[in-house]
Amino acid sequence: MKHPELWNSFIEDVYYSFIDDEKKSFFSDEHKNAIIAFAYDAEVNNGGHITFFDCFRNVFSVDDVAEALRIVGGEKFAANFMSAAEHISYDEELGYIDTNKGANFDPVEDFTYYKMSPTLPDLLEKYIYENKSCVFKG
Repeated sequence: MKHPELWNSFIEDVYYSFIDDEKKSFFSDEHKNAIIAFAYDAEVNNGGHITFFDCFRNVFSVDDVAEALRIVGGEKFAANFMSAAEHISYDEELGYIDTNKGANFDPVEDFTYYKMSPTLPDLLEKYIYENKSCVFKG
């Protein structure tokens, strides 16, 4: 990590502030993109794409997530997310599930995500640094 103070400040001052009040309006597109990318990475690393949908599907639209990932991480992150979004859906009894035939384990996109390099946190740290005047605004 090249900018640990900036990273920690983002988590403490920006991300946790958003978590405390998810309905809070974003101050800028840069701010929104950073929050979405951080939330996505945290939840996919915690429990995969299904966990991300379970926690944030009603907070962020699929299009907003794809756009944030495209801007922060590049097309491969956005495409992997969109692939997962195509076959993860909500079931009244089971919650979010992978609807692919024969899906017994985590969606294949989870494993694709874990292998991506550079990682989304590395790209997000760079994005936060390059956009710090907008990300920390407000």
